[in-house]
Amino acid sequence: MKAILIIPDRPYLLNQKSLPHLGCLYLVYVLKENGYEVEILDFADGWRFVEADFYGISIVTPDFLRAKEILKWLKEKGAERVTAGGPHVSICPQESLDAGFDKVSIGDGELTIQKLAIAKGEKVIEGWAKNIDDFYPDRKAIDLWQYEFYINNVRATPMMTARGCIWGKCAFCCRWDKGIRFCSIQHIKREIQEIADIGFRAIMIYDDEFFAFPKRDLQIARLLKKYGMTWRCFSRSDLILRNKELIKFAAKNGLREVLIGVESANDEILKSIEKGTSVEMNKEAIKFLHSSGINVKCAMIVGLPGENEKSLEKMWQFCEEVEPYTYDFDFTIYAPLPESKIWKNPENYDISFDKNYLPYKTKPNEYKCMVRTKNLSGEELLLWRKNLEKRFKKILR
Repeated sequence: MKAILIIPDRPYLLNQKSLPHLGCLYLVYVLKENGYEVEILDFADGWRFVEADFYGISIVTPDFLRAKEILKWLKEKGAERVTAGGPHVSICPQESLDAGFDKVSIGDGELTIQKLAIAKGEKVIEGWAKNIDDFYPDRKAIDLWQYEFYINNVRATPMMTARGCIWGKCAFCCRWDKGIRFCSIQHIKREIQEIADIGFRAIMIYDDEFFAFPKRDLQIARLLKKYGMTWRCFSRSDLILRNKELIKFAAKNGLREVLIGVESANDEILKSIEKGTSVEMNKEAIKFLHSSGINVKCAMIVGLPGENEKSLEKMWQFCEEVEPYTYDFDFTIYAPLPESKIWKNPENYDISFDKNYLPYKTKPNEYKCMVRTKNLSGEELLLWRKNLEKRFKKILR
């Protein structure tokens, strides 16, 4: 049997070919282990129809409307057994069935994909793995060099060492997984070795947060050092401040960039969204990382509940203060996610919004806003985001 896995194109992005889709690579590994011929089609390269017994489309929320267009196109071409999976589908399975997908996957696609390919009656199949060591991304399924992402001017490719979020409380976020699960150190070593054998010398660690488990993370840092890897990760200011010695070690052994989800420069807003950090913590973490020789990127969200002129003036002042210690900033517009606390209970927050699936990050002049607060309209929020980016953004990517 032949399976086609489709990555929707994302015209809203500046660069659709920065990093490969790890999720699809994991699915290729499982399908091949079970005797399938598998091909990945990245529709960023153009829409292309290939006859197959089974089609799978991986969907995140901003891609849902595009995925529906792809589904319609596939059906017109005669495709059967078109399945939807990925984070958005795990959150909204019925919506995906209503859109016309033949079947949907909830949870870990590695467990559901084979059943979906052969199941006749079941439309919804759910599966969650206790041991994610059973799964590997098949990095030979595509040409990884067609994607371009750099860390400290070194070509990089992504890797995950864990699934899930250690915090898991943010009101603006939606957790679709089952807690946090880890790859073993031996599993991680095998992946780093494979990446090195392919020729990469830099790794983007795509875990939700790194430095949450210092003993384990120290072992990973040592492995990255052993293979001479330059690397980048995401983290939180509270984790950074709790693990300074670990981060100093990492900085001396390849860690070159950290992205921190600062989100807001207003403590009331941070409390409202249950971020679990504070403005002062963020400042301290940024300055510490800089002092350790690590480039810092700050992720900022414009339009969170309670946003007003004063809170955005504070964001401007915050950026001015930390600018000497940062490598870059991201300024996105808040786009509520289905099943997040804010999406489900907007009456508990100073916010109103249209329930659509706009991307939170797009090309500089193509941003749209679906939210409004008591004091600021969508148009005013868009202007603030544009002006912040114009003043502080250093690298567009």
